[in-house]
Amino acid sequence: FNWTRSAVAGISNPAGSGTGNPNETLINTTAAPINVTYVYSVSANGCANPGPYNVVVLVNPSPTLTSSLTPPGICSNTTFNYTPTSGTAGTTFDWSRAAVAGISNPANSGIGDPNEVLDNTTLNTPITVTYVYTLTANGCINIQNVTVVVTPAPTLSSPSPTTICS
Repeated sequence: FNWTRSAVAGISNPAGSGTGNPNETLINTTAAPINVTYVYSVSANGCANPGPYNVVVLVNPSPTLTSSLTPPGICSNTTFNYTPTSGTAGTTFDWSRAAVAGISNPANSGIGDPNEVLDNTTLNTPITVTYVYTLTANGCINIQNVTVVVTPAPTLSSPSPTTICS
């Protein structure tokens, strides 16, 4: 079994050839599935088959977020909304968030937009919250982090006024 494979636009691997199993990791650099054709010639006992055999492999892309991985920060006690997008059709978006020191919310998870109010309990320290997104499309999975900075609400440092004369 001898095989050859041409270079294919959107596949980062150069052209290749060999015998037996290609055993290649094909990398699709686009957002769409791409067909890659292996052309096999076979021979046995000194006889060759007169025609080649084409084996077509569909290489699905790894879905990636096209929306910002660092959306604008929010103020404490406001809703964090994030609309995940991908160039790969049919991508689903699952997310999880660990508990974060300085944020009163417990760990959470969901799909799509977190749409959750985050409460920064520190007096003056912005806290970065990381959402771990798992993207799935065409049987392929990719994990990406989305981070948002939650700024604490401003407070008065001396809530009682001083005495003044009239």
